[in-house]
Amino acid sequence: MLPILLQFGPLNIYTYGAMIALGGGLGFWFLHSRSKSMGFSKDEHYWLFVNLVLLCGAIGGRILHLIEYVPFSSPDFWAQAFSFKTGFSVLGAYLGAGLGTFFLCRRLGLGFLRVWDHFSMILPLWHFFGRLGCLGAGCCFGRPADVPWAVVYASVPGTLVDPELLGVPLHPTQLYEALPELLLVPVLFFALFRPMERGAVKPGYLSAAYTALYCVIRFFNEFYRADAVPLAGLGISAAQALCLAYVAAAVSLIAWLRSRPDVPGHP
Repeated sequence: MLPILLQFGPLNIYTYGAMIALGGGLGFWFLHSRSKSMGFSKDEHYWLFVNLVLLCGAIGGRILHLIEYVPFSSPDFWAQAFSFKTGFSVLGAYLGAGLGTFFLCRRLGLGFLRVWDHFSMILPLWHFFGRLGCLGAGCCFGRPADVPWAVVYASVPGTLVDPELLGVPLHPTQLYEALPELLLVPVLFFALFRPMERGAVKPGYLSAAYTALYCVIRFFNEFYRADAVPLAGLGISAAQALCLAYVAAAVSLIAWLRSRPDVPGHP
């Protein structure tokens, strides 16, 4: 694969970081043209939202990764906590960004569900590029596989695959998420986002739908990931347990919206 995308002397541009930046840049560019419909009366409020999402998402993603993979008693816990070379949890980032957005909306007097629906619209495309970055870096790698589409990682600088799996055909679990995420982009856009912009669909449905659909994709993909952290006695991984909780929250939100026909997009 290609952990390092470009090299300029001692400067390395890593594929994972470049893909994250590309996906996020495209997504926030799309949202900027709709900042007024999100409820932001000032451009500075929109960029406050963007910066808060990036900050809280990064914090949430790192915290959940540490909880899953690095025991607090580990001698290098703090080194990994502040390292730019350790992992990141998408599920934790989603929660962190959501909490940050909620408190921002409360502060500015905006409708959280409308803002979060708009943000959820860009997430599948952002995640698609992110998983391509994972494929290049070798993180979130799959179990050994005897399938024609298996990927093999070589021992090159920057590769994040476990050393014992180098040279072994593996499930391309990164693509198992990336491709369905790409398909979700037009589905969410035409089925829910455009109708929401016209006022035909209440805020809340799009974010609930994306949360549930992504977590179903992630739940089944966990069976093929070699880095999944099992929960003792439950037969599922920690990520799968969190996915079930997210799906339950999404279903509860839909049920609440259906029972409250007066729920507005703005307070």
